[in-house]
Amino acid sequence: MKSPHHTIRALKYHYRRVSEPAFIDFFSKQWGYPHQDIIKAYAGLTNNEPLWQEINEKLSIYPSSYGLQMTMELPCLYLLIRLTQPDTIIETGVSSGASSAYILRSLHDNNRGRLYSIDLPPANLPEGKESGWIVPQYLRNRWSLHIGDSKELLESLLDSVGEIDCFIHDSLHTHEHMLWEFRTV
Repeated sequence: MKSPHHTIRALKYHYRRVSEPAFIDFFSKQWGYPHQDIIKAYAGLTNNEPLWQEINEKLSIYPSSYGLQMTMELPCLYLLIRLTQPDTIIETGVSSGASSAYILRSLHDNNRGRLYSIDLPPANLPEGKESGWIVPQYLRNRWSLHIGDSKELLESLLDSVGEIDCFIHDSLHTHEHMLWEFRTV
């Protein structure tokens, strides 16, 4: 896919061939937001095209397009954060930081909110790169990155930030670990 904007269009037509107004109407009904809010958030995907292209280029270093496979759901994540306008987000699992970059760009576009991330760096990070290496410097002012196991860090992070508006699990995908994180949050 060329970009998140193209990805959403491709997904839209893959699952159901509908017009742009019908697509916006569908999301308006599903999410309960006015059409104008969805149109404005949707425009952010096009307005941020250079960032999305930069992320895709950086992810292309992964073998077998692994990194590019991750980007299919990211436009929806951007739209969700733009529309819900959360103040406090906790994310477990960062790796290279593609989803973190989309979240942080949506917080930037919202001009509000903070992302707290926990990451136990995976073995597949490119040599010499650290967790979140894809996230541009200008988006990092709304980000607190904590390196370590969520089982050791999540509870104390929750205690320190207090109430949260959004939790995104993308760390260890075992039933036991996922259940623990969801119950803890």
